[in-house]
Amino acid sequence: MTVREFRARLAAVGDDELCCGTFWLAEDFLGINPDMTPDEIAAAMEYAEDHHDANEGFNWWHLEMAIDTVLLEGGGEIALPEVQLQIL
Repeated sequence: MTVREFRARLAAVGDDELCCGTFWLAEDFLGINPDMTPDEIAAAMEYAEDHHDANEGFNWWHLEMAIDTVLLEGGGEIALPEVQLQIL
């Protein structure tokens, strides 16, 4: 999901509602593999989201697994909606 989509989802919830969650950015993926392209990062994020297991959570191992899977499958060749990533 994009930051815009994340903000919209949060905007639908009251400011005083309790919540918990994990928030990962492109720079986190680059911290694992600094050679990733924006398309590979987007594909790894999509894979991580689609293969999330609440018993495992979003953690470094989960991101590493998503990156490894995407890079082994060709990363940028995976068909994804067009997204724009801003790498900080």
